[in-house]
Amino acid sequence: MNFSSDKIEKVLDLIYDAAAENVLWPHVLTAIADLTRSEGGILFGQSLTAERVYFDFNGRLNEECNRVYQQRHMQNPWSQYMENQPVGRLVLSDEAISLGELQTSAFYDEVLRPQEIGHNGMMALAARDDFRAAFNMCRSARLGPFDPDEQQLLEWLAPHLCRSVTLGFRIDGYLAMQQAAFNVLDRLADGVAVLDRKARVLFANGAARRMAEEGVLRLHQSVGTYSPAHSQRLSELIRVALQGGAGGAMSLPRNSDGRLLTVLVAAIRSKDLGRLSDAGVKDAAVLLFIIDPANRRSIPLGQIMDAYGLTHAEARVALAASSGNTVLETAQSLKLSPNTIKTHLRRVFAKTGTGRQAELAGLIAAIGSVRIGEADQGQ
Repeated sequence: MNFSSDKIEKVLDLIYDAAAENVLWPHVLTAIADLTRSEGGILFGQSLTAERVYFDFNGRLNEECNRVYQQRHMQNPWSQYMENQPVGRLVLSDEAISLGELQTSAFYDEVLRPQEIGHNGMMALAARDDFRAAFNMCRSARLGPFDPDEQQLLEWLAPHLCRSVTLGFRIDGYLAMQQAAFNVLDRLADGVAVLDRKARVLFANGAARRMAEEGVLRLHQSVGTYSPAHSQRLSELIRVALQGGAGGAMSLPRNSDGRLLTVLVAAIRSKDLGRLSDAGVKDAAVLLFIIDPANRRSIPLGQIMDAYGLTHAEARVALAASSGNTVLETAQSLKLSPNTIKTHLRRVFAKTGTGRQAELAGLIAAIGSVRIGEADQGQ
């Protein structure tokens, strides 16, 4: 190809930068247009069946003509021919229809003629069901079709354009997942905090932030409480988790009324690191779950029974025990004997795959963590 290697490298850099920053696509298209002596280019995602353009990035083409295309001419000889073309194949417009035939169409009169466009290099970059992302490089009728070097350049760029568009879709998906994941976390009734390897707070959900405002927690950089003794115990559990241990559970008094909260501390497993990294939380190492036992009372017993196949009696014991109560306290609250509580707990542990109350509390917390709004309650 008779093109400057520096110019091609710059175009390649732009193509891959555009995967993460969509605003760069017009610059990519303009740069390719300059290399191929084209009027301009456009990259778009559309459905011909729905006659809808979902996105478009315009590199130096006429915006008014683009609007006319979307309003009246999505069904045209070029787009109809491209519907069955494989992804990554360069198609020259003369293969679809000759310039003479094209010039008899309303599409040419209203979209192409005002821009003096007569030829096009077209390429599907991604396709799924009725959706296609496509690349067009538009050339004037005066200059004629693309010459062999220009065709070769477009064909050489094809796999890079396809990869960048596909990568961009994935990045957009990850960003959407990140937003959705954090929205869900902020709906949790319990506090959630994620710490890094230096025990610094990376993320705290809405419930945890409210606890900090109420004076239950400190979340500025490191996590702690306003009680030196409880802070020391919490720091020890975090240290154990950071060293790869199981973490543990502790109780923490709420300043306003002295009611005990349960704090679960757990190391983040390697399989979860990728998920958190994808969601924008880097170097996550420890997860804190701050549970208000009062919230457990609102969990329907049927929900716990269905989740783990528990009997009604076992679900009552599981719910009471998950609040951090001792066997004796659970027995007193349910008006049962300690031996009956122990029997039920053994069955609960077996059915839920847990071995101690802290693990059981985590499972019950997962069931009751999402607040049910009034609309949900009415379902």
